[in-house]
Amino acid sequence: MIKRTATVLLMTVLPFALAAPAAAAEPAQRLQRASGLWKVTPATSPFSWEICVDQAKDRLIDDDMWTNFEQECKIESQSGKGDGYTFKSSCPDAKLAGSFKGDLAKSYTLTADTSFELNGKTEVQHNVLNGTFQGACPADMAPGVKKMRGGMKMKSLYTNR
Repeated sequence: MIKRTATVLLMTVLPFALAAPAAAAEPAQRLQRASGLWKVTPATSPFSWEICVDQAKDRLIDDDMWTNFEQECKIESQSGKGDGYTFKSSCPDAKLAGSFKGDLAKSYTLTADTSFELNGKTEVQHNVLNGTFQGACPADMAPGVKKMRGGMKMKSLYTNR
């Protein structure tokens, strides 16, 4: 349990692992950004990054918030209206509730609360990600590659998609 909780905490702040292929239990309204370079800035963490997006392969929640979300979690409820979308999901040892606002072409805000049990007490981790479209991807950045603040590039998230 403690290992899983630590993993959840790290994955919501530092999404470095590869995402798995999409499963049948995916949100009906999958959040997919426009193709190009996106800058993602967490409001609750100093770790920002850029990601080169291929819209057909993009999985915003999987790629930037909870690696393997579509494999591990089940959407319990969801609703969308205009430029907004909310969902509640259950995951192993945790629940993730989120809301999205934006157009996925220029900018967005993804807010999520991850709740989990730790030492018999319910803990909640609040995350806010702000994404801004930057234009075309640089020639040295293939779709799915993340460039972390400081310049380190992470392997493509799209390897298995």
